[in-house]
Amino acid sequence: MRNQPHYNYPPPQGNYPPGNYPPPPPDYQGGGLPPQGPPPGKTQTLGLDYNLAGLLCYLPVCSINLIFSIIWLVTEPKQNRFLRFHALQSLFLTGAFIIIYIVLSVIAGVAMAASPFGGVGWSLFSLLQGAALVGYLVLSIIAMIKAYNNQIWKIPVIGDIAEKNS
Repeated sequence: MRNQPHYNYPPPQGNYPPGNYPPPPPDYQGGGLPPQGPPPGKTQTLGLDYNLAGLLCYLPVCSINLIFSIIWLVTEPKQNRFLRFHALQSLFLTGAFIIIYIVLSVIAGVAMAASPFGGVGWSLFSLLQGAALVGYLVLSIIAMIKAYNNQIWKIPVIGDIAEKNS
């Protein structure tokens, strides 16, 4: 029995003659060592499927999208263009939303202070802020669905920038 090859998996049940097992799986490295690196289609840090990791890049809850986008950009290899694209697009989308929201807030404050009818200007810009928030949420939800389905969906302008940098 000592001269029989040792494989790191149990042989299938059946009537095989001693020492005549089927060949080892393709990821077998010999010596009883487990396969090195992450399994195919999994992230290196948390072992998540790429589609789930892409979805997390867009999840706009408690800055989860920012946290996971940064984690994937730092830890995933440059060859993983799918995950890097979604992480960058998510960061650019969130950054654009924050800038638009701040600009609308400043304009609303100026309009409220400068107008004798301050409430009207403030109300108008509050509606624009709400529209920006709804647009951001809609884009995030569409991008989450596309990423989960292993698709690359480019948001206009932002998607092209993300694709060039991924």
